Amino acid sequence: MKLDELFEILLSDKPSELIKENEDKIFSMIPELNDCKGFDQNSKYHIYDVYEHTLHVVDNVPKKIELRLAALFHDIGKPITYFEDELGNGHFPKHWEESRRIFENFAKRYNLNNQLAKDISYLIYYHDVDFSRSDSLILDIVEKIGYDNISDLFVLKKADVLAQSSKYHYQVDDIEKLNNTLKRGI
Repeated sequence: MKLDELFEILLSDKPSELIKENEDKIFSMIPELNDCKGFDQNSKYHIYDVYEHTLHVVDNVPKKIELRLAALFHDIGKPITYFEDELGNGHFPKHWEESRRIFENFAKRYNLNNQLAKDISYLIYYHDVDFSRSDSLILDIVEKIGYDNISDLFVLKKADVLAQSSKYHYQVDDIEKLNNTLKRGI
C-alpha cells in the first residue's frame, strides 16, 4: 500500500471500516498496529482493546489528515510499555513517547512532509497530558506547538475520551471548558 492510499482511507467517512478491510496492507505498512489488535488494556477506563479503541478515535476526529494520523498512532506504543500491577490493572507508562517514536519512524520511512510530521508528533506526544494540573502547563505547550495545534490537541483528547468507558465521558466537558478558556485567552 502506498501512503496516498492510506491517506484516502483515513480521510473517508468511516475510516475504521476501510482500515479493517485493508488490515493486511496497513499492517505491512505499520506492523505495530497489528500488535494492538486484541491487546486488552485491563483498565477501568477502557472498554475496547487498543486496536478497537484506536479505530473509534480515528472515526471520532474530523477529516483532517493531521488528526486522523495522530489518532491512528496515539496509543500504538501501549503494547510495548504495558505492565500489570499487583491487582491486575494495566498501565502504560510513557506510552506517548513510544507512540511518537513509532510514528516518527513511519514518517521518515514514508517521507512525510516535515511540518506535517512535526505537528502530528506533537499531537501524539501531548494527547495524554492532564491540563487540569496548571494553566502554565497549557501555555507552555501552546508555546511549543502553536495555537492551531493546541486546538487539534483538544479535538484529539475529546475523541480519545469518547472511545473509552462512558463512565469517564464527563471529561469531555472539562476538555471543552479548557479549550474555550484558551480561545478567550487565559
